[in-house]
Amino acid sequence: MEQQYTNKQKDFEERQYQKLSKLKELGRYKNYFIVLLALILMVDIIDNITTNANNAVTSSFIKEFFINGHLFGNDYDLASGLALHNTISLIGHVIGLLTPFYKSLGDKYGRKPLFVLSTLGMTFGLLIVYFSKSYLTFMIGTFTMSFFLGHDIQIIYILEEAPAKHRATVYSIIKGIGGLSTILLPIMRESLMRNDDTLWRNIYILPGIAGLVICLLVLIFAKETNTYINGRLEYLQIPYEERIKQEEQLKKEKKANGNKAGIFNAVSYIFKNKDLRTLILIKSIFDAAIIAVTNYEPIMNEAGMSAASITEALYYYPIIYCVAVIISGFMADKIGRKKTILIFGSITFVGFALFTLTTRNLADPKIIGLFYGLYLGGYWIGRDYMEIISTEMVPTDIRASIVGAEGLLVYVGMGIGLAVVNIGMIFIPIWLTCLVWILPCVGISLYFLSLKVKETKGIDYESIK
Repeated sequence: MEQQYTNKQKDFEERQYQKLSKLKELGRYKNYFIVLLALILMVDIIDNITTNANNAVTSSFIKEFFINGHLFGNDYDLASGLALHNTISLIGHVIGLLTPFYKSLGDKYGRKPLFVLSTLGMTFGLLIVYFSKSYLTFMIGTFTMSFFLGHDIQIIYILEEAPAKHRATVYSIIKGIGGLSTILLPIMRESLMRNDDTLWRNIYILPGIAGLVICLLVLIFAKETNTYINGRLEYLQIPYEERIKQEEQLKKEKKANGNKAGIFNAVSYIFKNKDLRTLILIKSIFDAAIIAVTNYEPIMNEAGMSAASITEALYYYPIIYCVAVIISGFMADKIGRKKTILIFGSITFVGFALFTLTTRNLADPKIIGLFYGLYLGGYWIGRDYMEIISTEMVPTDIRASIVGAEGLLVYVGMGIGLAVVNIGMIFIPIWLTCLVWILPCVGISLYFLSLKVKETKGIDYESIK
């Protein structure tokens, strides 16, 4: 059986070597990089809408399934219904533990297969939610979306294809324009949902249809990244038997699987690499605040804002985020990743405090939207650049596995955050629960980031060994 597996693996690697050699020989068609950026942008638009869709109508589906639907035969208010929904959503986090294993396949089979599958998966999730008639079907769609959202393969594409000295700039422009697309959510709330809580499903149909078309375009026009092709060919050029001997020797020396792809090897690599281990611990603390920072719509609803006022406030985040993330890219290439995270992480502090203050006092929706955009944009930018630093610490042959393992490890922080916020909002207002949780999570992570993490600006991916 072992010999059969060995022969099968050798045959697979031989076929892959021939395929990648042909791809390298063919090269790129004219203006490929521009086409690729357009494809990445379109996928990122679907990613952003999928990420924010449920958050934009949280109160609406809580009212339908919990308050009006009396799920499980109980009576709920907004806080208790939301707390139960978030608790049930823990199942999604358990399913999400499989995401890193899926993501690590990108190191073995390439980036493009996952690029196509993930776009298709997000699209199916959107369509399942649109056609859902029950809370169970709604959650199946939500779990499908969150599973395929978890790995951001388009980010790896950007980072591996862009020139090293302009990597953050190219990344930020794509992310900024992609983030601007979330302005479609308040537009759809007005035009398709018509600010009617019972029509909340309508915001899922157009991105769902668009996602199918985009998936087809990615399949036809995207190519495998050069970084992956070169790295994988270099690996496969070492005779199979020699690699086995090298790995056996590493095991004997208790340095097992130093640069071998796969999620468990990636976790092992992380724990053996002090800098990477420290960064992921810091990111876990930062990610513990995710559930709190994404409760903006229930906070506005709890304060007594009308559906129309909430829609008006939601218009401002995409614009602010677009401008902020593009600025962050130039900053990250100029002053470094660390300083960029510290600046935008600090904006999260101030922005959320002012958001809660203006919301509680029912200020002009424009003012509320401004602070909502500042705090949420600052948070996502800080989180994204922590991930970029992690990709700039590891070699190409295990990069997707490391990003996957990172997602697995930060689930610990996210799970703790979910539990704390769910319990807290039962006893104190949603806004106060989120405020007292965001401040220490963001503050502690920024403090240790400033002291313990090295700058990675300008790293050439192919030079990392």
